[in-house]
Amino acid sequence: MSADLASQLHVVPAAPSFGGARPAVLVLPGGGYRFHASHEGEGVARWLSSVGCHAAVLHYPFPSESPWPAPLVTAREALEWWRTGDHGLAVDARAVGVFGASSGGHLAGLLATGAVLGLLEEASSPPRPDFAVLAYSVADLALLPDVAVSAMLGGRMELRAELSPVTHLAADTCPLFVWATMEDPPGLTNALRWAEAAQGVGASLELHVYPEGRHGLGLADGVSWGDPPPGERMPPLASVPHTATWTDACRRWLQDVVLAG
Repeated sequence: MSADLASQLHVVPAAPSFGGARPAVLVLPGGGYRFHASHEGEGVARWLSSVGCHAAVLHYPFPSESPWPAPLVTAREALEWWRTGDHGLAVDARAVGVFGASSGGHLAGLLATGAVLGLLEEASSPPRPDFAVLAYSVADLALLPDVAVSAMLGGRMELRAELSPVTHLAADTCPLFVWATMEDPPGLTNALRWAEAAQGVGASLELHVYPEGRHGLGLADGVSWGDPPPGERMPPLASVPHTATWTDACRRWLQDVVLAG
């Protein structure tokens, strides 16, 4: 692993009560490609540890500083590190997944669908996860306002279609667990877009839509796991008990789709 990648990863091993080779998850927090939301990074990694998965939070580069395809290239390197890297953990190489929330879910979607991009000269198929958990994540950039898309793409609006994960979805895409809430317009419309596209191509997808909760809930337990980055104004995180049961549904899905496989 390169020194740069090492500095961008924070590893949380599976809880000691889980023995043997464990699934491993690359965690991609949201933050609009401006910051990395700690409750969608550290918080989610701690939850994954508690259900028997190794987790590594990736502080991926932002397009404003490292233009596309740098965020995807870094995420692919981190995914391969879980499978073949010198991390010192017992990892089931057949159960390496990705979690992404909001803009981190956009990046996770590009990983999961194995997007082959025209702006990359790729000699072989890119590394892909074995499963993906997508929390109110971006499926189609056409569903977002121009100003938001421009910020996510570092101003490169010509990449809008190519960097929409749903355009790369296929029958052989890994199993997807997707959730959003009715009170989160971008999260809901993108979650439904994921489901519609998966049905169209025959991909495996489990969808959960909860009645309450704004965008960016994370675990929906109200725990922030850190202060907002300098210059960012974020409303207090809400505890929404029913929506927080998404973790129970996801744990059962992991048991059935990942661990049982």
